[in-house]
Amino acid sequence: MKIVAFVSGLAIGAVGVVGIVSPPALVWIARQFTTAGAFYLLAVVRIAFGLVLISAAPASRWPRALRIFGFIVVIAGVVTAIIGGVAIDRARDMIDTWIQQGPGVIRLTSLFVIALGSCVAYACALRQ
Repeated sequence: MKIVAFVSGLAIGAVGVVGIVSPPALVWIARQFTTAGAFYLLAVVRIAFGLVLISAAPASRWPRALRIFGFIVVIAGVVTAIIGGVAIDRARDMIDTWIQQGPGVIRLTSLFVIALGSCVAYACALRQ
């Protein structure tokens, strides 16, 4: 599971890099999750990713932090699944507000995504 968590961290970081290089591409990615089916898929991905983090935590560099973050992600996934249809309109509104802030805010958000992915990847990287 540690390798899956490492690769997931790299993928999260890559999404952040996309947002730095091309904010409209990150906006496009965000808009893909504003349909009912995609919203529930997001819930499943969140739950799965959280469980991966929890399973990888004992073998990681930061076991407590990864375990806590994993539980937070699982809870976010469960909440997403429960409120699903109701939250889609709210998610669209949040994305629209985020877009209206301009590319600077999108890039700033992307830095957070890069940091998050980098932390997960570092915590799960092979030790030498």
